[in-house]
Order: sequence, then C-alpha cells, then structure tokens
Amino acid sequence: MEKLEKCDYGNAAGLFEGTNHGIPLIYSVLEGKGAGNLYVDSVSEPQNALILPQGGFFYLASKDHSRNFLLQVKELVFQELIPAMMEKEMVLFALDEQTGKILDEIMADRGIIRIKRTLFDFNEKRYREIQRTIVLPDGYKVLRMEDAQLREYETAGNLGGHLSERIGYRIVKGEEIISQCISVFIGGGQAETDICTCEGYRRKGFAMACASAFIDECLSRGLFPAWSCWPFRTESAALARKLGFEEKGAADAHFWAENM
Repeated sequence: MEKLEKCDYGNAAGLFEGTNHGIPLIYSVLEGKGAGNLYVDSVSEPQNALILPQGGFFYLASKDHSRNFLLQVKELVFQELIPAMMEKEMVLFALDEQTGKILDEIMADRGIIRIKRTLFDFNEKRYREIQRTIVLPDGYKVLRMEDAQLREYETAGNLGGHLSERIGYRIVKGEEIISQCISVFIGGGQAETDICTCEGYRRKGFAMACASAFIDECLSRGLFPAWSCWPFRTESAALARKLGFEEKGAADAHFWAENM
C-alpha cells in the first residue's frame, strides 16, 4: 500500500467513477478542494484505493477485490488511524458488494457490524413548489455566514475544504443563532449538507428556511445539494423530504467503535 501524492490523484480517480453516494467527500479530496489522504496498491496503475477525507467517512474502491490490499487497509485503520483519533470509530464504505463481503470476513475478529446510511436525490421541481410556502416569522433574519464564522466552524473540525468555497447560512434573532446550514464538503459538482437547529426552535420551519437559502446558493453555483443521514435520524430524513429530496435507497457501511 502506498500513499499517493496529490499530483498523482488523477491516477486513481477512475476507480471512484459511478459511485452513487459520498460524492462530495470523495471528490473534495480528488479535486484538491478538501484535506484528506489517498492510499493505493500501485501509484501508476492502481486497482484498489482507500480515500480518507479529513473528518469524514472512509471509502474503498476496488477493481480486482484484492484480499491483500484489504488486509493492508485493516492494518492501516486499526494500527495507525484509529489509535490517533480522539473519537475512536470507523465508518468504511466499500463501493461494491464483493469487496464488502471480503471485509466482512477479514474484519470479523474486530467485531465490526454493517450499518446502513439513507440516501436522497434532490428534486428541484418539487423544491421550487415547496419553496414558495416557506415564510420566516417577523424578527428573524437569514444571513450568509462570513469567513470568520465559517472559520470557527472549521476550527471545530467540522469542515473539510477550502474556506473560499464554503456555503453557509444562519437564521438569527438579534445575536442568537437559531439554525445554520453549511456545506461540510464540496466536490464532484455536489455540496454535502449539514444542518443544525437549536432544540427550542425545532419543528417551527426555521430549518426549512435556513436550508432553502443554502440550497438556492448551491443551485446558483451549479452545485447539486447532497443529503444523506442515518436511519435513526428521523428528523433529518423528514426535513429532507419536506425540501423536495426523495429517498433513493441506502448504502452499506462497515462500522466499528471503541467499546461497542
């Protein structure tokens, strides 16, 4: 296994073509828009690649389903990556089922489990119909986040990319932040959506108004707003549907966490 230099990322890009999820995370690294690392079995003609967006999930692409490479992935993850983490956990997406089955076998001794992440597609026509109904109560404002505000979020380890390309919006009342929606990763023509609303203001339309401002800027930049969540995040899934996103299935991930 070798760690690719950024100048050689193009050699491995083809391995990730056709994936239907994780596109902003994967391509934020491949396009040099976000921090991360890329490991391969061969620098010049890789058949297997592991991509690690900073602060994101792990993605594994394989053409030949090399057991040897997957064993090296296991060693890297458990001997180097996880020991260096403050929150020791792994969420690893194998981008094809055959590779996933090999991971089931070779990581069984670690007690890994499979979990599913719900995926959504954005329906712009449906969104435009809904958008007309979104009204913000008097006394509240939607504000675009400035660089300093995005930098605060980035310093907390929540962003993976260049500050200049970030999209972020807040709803405020005076100095109080009610809701905020931010692009945690941008790549492959997509912006990964992260949204948070203060508990006392949930289910009152503030998240919809904040997300709408975010989506509008994505579209104005020619970016596709990407949305996914874990099945237990029922509020996130419900908000996605209210904004015109449509569920398109789920992606399997291999999960491990300390003391699980």
